[in-house]
Amino acid sequence: MKQVKRCPRFTTIRMASDGNNEAIEKILEHYNAYISKACLRPFYDECGGVQIVVDRELKGRIQTAITKAILKFEMEIR
Repeated sequence: MKQVKRCPRFTTIRMASDGNNEAIEKILEHYNAYISKACLRPFYDECGGVQIVVDRELKGRIQTAITKAILKFEMEIR
């Protein structure tokens, strides 16, 4: 049976949007596998063999974009 991973807690999201580095890291860690899968690229070695690897530069750019989006995120509590 496939394990369901829950979304980050509301308090974590709120703390991250307020700039808490630990909370931002928790959110990035929560989505780490998804980000890594989105960054898979073929790598050709000198013998012509192909390996699928994570593009670290692309992953870093995605993580930076997510961090910027988190910091811009505004929460309205009613």
